[in-house]
Amino acid sequence: MKTEYKHTQFGAWTIVIFLIVGLLMVPVVASMLDDGRLLIAIITSALLLLGLAMFYALTVHVSAGKLKFWFGIGLIRKTYPFAEIQSTRALKDPWYYFWGIKTIPGGWLYAAAPGEALEIVLQDGKIIHVGTNQSKQLKEALDAAMAVS
Repeated sequence: MKTEYKHTQFGAWTIVIFLIVGLLMVPVVASMLDDGRLLIAIITSALLLLGLAMFYALTVHVSAGKLKFWFGIGLIRKTYPFAEIQSTRALKDPWYYFWGIKTIPGGWLYAAAPGEALEIVLQDGKIIHVGTNQSKQLKEALDAAMAVS
């Protein structure tokens, strides 16, 4: 059984929303430039691009005794040693969880897209939902890696 796993799920809705907001911002930024507010126009555009770069995807990596996952370019990342993980379960999150980083009953959700997730129950009882379109494969890889270590 394969004990190393790495997968990136792209957030299509996230990308579409950022692109729509970017298109809607064009006249606003153009107006700022016309008014001589170059710095504000640059900051506004940079914040939009930074948001897109930070949340366009979620990558999950299982190896070396740890579960790691990060959004986009990796400014937001989490690492959980196998010793902290009590159990795992593949599931489908309710539609209203959507995507992003948010609190859910008992813990936290990290997802680039709505739908499938791997529920991780930590030793302290906290729950983590890691969104992935390969929840069964991630569960198998994590369980196998934890059994070996």
